[in-house]
Amino acid sequence: MKYFLYFLCFTLISCYDNSLDKFSEKFDDIKSIYVPDSRVDIFDVNFSKVGNSILVSGETSVADAKNTLIEYLNQNGHEYIDSIKLLPNYKYRFGIINNSVGNLRGAPSHSSELVSQAVLGTKLKILKREGEWYLVQTPDDYISWIDHGGIHVMEESSFSNYFGTSYVYTDTYGFSYTDESRKNIVSDIVMGSELKVTGSRNNFYEVNYPDGRYALVEKNKLLNKKGFDRLKDNKDNLLKNSNKLIGIPYLWGGTSTKGFDCSGFTKTLYSMNGYTIPRDASQQINEGLTVDSSRVWSNLEVGDLLFFGYERDGRTRIDHVAMWVGDNKFIQASRNVRINSVDEESKDYDEYHMKKYILSKRYLGNISDGIKDL
Repeated sequence: MKYFLYFLCFTLISCYDNSLDKFSEKFDDIKSIYVPDSRVDIFDVNFSKVGNSILVSGETSVADAKNTLIEYLNQNGHEYIDSIKLLPNYKYRFGIINNSVGNLRGAPSHSSELVSQAVLGTKLKILKREGEWYLVQTPDDYISWIDHGGIHVMEESSFSNYFGTSYVYTDTYGFSYTDESRKNIVSDIVMGSELKVTGSRNNFYEVNYPDGRYALVEKNKLLNKKGFDRLKDNKDNLLKNSNKLIGIPYLWGGTSTKGFDCSGFTKTLYSMNGYTIPRDASQQINEGLTVDSSRVWSNLEVGDLLFFGYERDGRTRIDHVAMWVGDNKFIQASRNVRINSVDEESKDYDEYHMKKYILSKRYLGNISDGIKDL
């Protein structure tokens, strides 16, 4: 008899474990379908056995992922405990960058890795809050953490109405002032900052910061956001801005004129042509039209993006991006922003990166789903 009970117990456990294995496979399928890139969506969900039930816990920013998971459990007769939180789950859903540059980190700590930046005036979606840190999503959908000092949190109505008349700062670096004498500074400003213009005074625009500060900014350094419509396919504008940024130091995670990483540099260049493009090089390569993969440099036009990488485990890994400027040259953020050549005979030849060249993509005239209007 005891052998029969042992066999029955073993059989039940085996069946349960088998069903849990199948659930694990379904779980992985759902994650791969709904959250293929954890940089832009969250599916931080775990499951475990609690008595005769499956405890599913954690959080996700994709409601369809959770709904599909729960539907599977229901359809297959599983007993379960649903402890998955949907994001956003903080009472305030919106915020705007309030400093010249907001540093975005991989975890809610100042010692955590700098993964990106957002410049003054960038609109953020708030997913949750932990202590003095906010988990936010930028307009390019990138998810990261920012401390409370870099963001001004708003109600949805205030957020939607904040930019009545929006201007973008076009100089590399500068300041806003308390008055026309320029003696007293309100804050520094970097290229791409978006400002709320509320009035005009001689050679200055009057602006208001998200936290209510008042300042003056020189008119010749601001462009009405509507003016970017005429710049969208302007190659000369890409060239002009890329040359203005030569010499700016490399900064891992940098996307501002205080310091760039490679994709932060190309992202900023395209923002000054009126486009929001994906944050990382491995994301940027998925957009636009492939125009070269064989080093036929005559295929390239100003503004095309060159991608570099390596093979690992049968996959191509993209770890660098640069922009074509013509005359067999490209500009990149590597050590600093600099121009290099694809010509082996040139003194500016970049042997290190040219050994890793993969392909080139064209965005202008080939706008794909991951490229948005500024």
